[in-house]
Amino acid sequence: MGLLQRGPPQKLFVPFVKWFWKTVWELMVNELAPHDSIGRFIRDYSPKSYLQPPPSLSPTSTYKLYVGNPCPWCHRLTLAGALLGTGETIELIRLVDNAEKASKGGWVLPKSETINGELVSDLYGVYKAGSKGTYEGRATAPLLVDEGGTLVSNESSDILKLLKDKTTTKVELRPAGFEEEIEEVNEWGYRLLQNGVYKCGFATTQEAYNEAASEVLEGLTKLNDLLGDKRFCCGSKVTESDVRMYPWACRFDGAYSVAFKAPGGKLSDWPNVERWKDDMDKIEGVKDSVDVGDAVGSYYRQLFMNNPSGIVFYDDGWGKVKGGEEEGEILGDEVLHFIDD
Repeated sequence: MGLLQRGPPQKLFVPFVKWFWKTVWELMVNELAPHDSIGRFIRDYSPKSYLQPPPSLSPTSTYKLYVGNPCPWCHRLTLAGALLGTGETIELIRLVDNAEKASKGGWVLPKSETINGELVSDLYGVYKAGSKGTYEGRATAPLLVDEGGTLVSNESSDILKLLKDKTTTKVELRPAGFEEEIEEVNEWGYRLLQNGVYKCGFATTQEAYNEAASEVLEGLTKLNDLLGDKRFCCGSKVTESDVRMYPWACRFDGAYSVAFKAPGGKLSDWPNVERWKDDMDKIEGVKDSVDVGDAVGSYYRQLFMNNPSGIVFYDDGWGKVKGGEEEGEILGDEVLHFIDD
């Protein structure tokens, strides 16, 4: 029997395949997410990718906000927009995550648009046309542009603060007197949980993963303890901190704890966090701000270097969140309105 018929010796074949697959995987992961020397995932905050936001939005202008349903940073803004009532002056353009069709990055427009006389079909095209060819950074979502297509901001934290200029409700997400507390929760919430799960999922060494996993567990403990004393992250009413934390919570059970190997089990293992998540779900407009099934599934379909089979993890715990259940009690103005109390 020839070599081709019986195959190469296992002792040679297995090590080669492991080396080849790990090398290709590292190349793909590093292209998607920059890393430091020990394999920690490092977000790109380079000046060429960051758009300095204006101090405020024009009260008389309309804007477009490009968002992708799977993205938790975009979800912050669709949730805030639902609570603030920004729909009349900020048009949502819901992007499709499809790296095969995008010229750069992973986002494609639902239909082609003309910006500054240029026909564009993906988010990278919006960046290039909106900057008249001067933008050289990454084509990330969310992206806020003005009515003429000029780029305004691509950082969710900045856009979140700008949305107050377009609110049509009495909801105040950064009420006077709570700014310091909100910033404190935002800082550790992002560092330990919202970004911590990505550091788990994109770690390329055991050392980097162990460090990130420890941070996630620290964050879960901190959040569970905080919500043992407070109904929401900063007190009895919803603030910006809850808006930033909710997208993470929606994706934790189905994506972060499985696809990203984030520790901590499920939210049900953290009773105060689960209770808070249930309260958020009861607020009008909150659950409609995202399609959780689609968002969770994207982590398996699109991050193919981490899941080459493309098989989507399914569990009733997150699968039912899309709908089909009775909504139950709806929380009213008492958890939203800081103004005219």
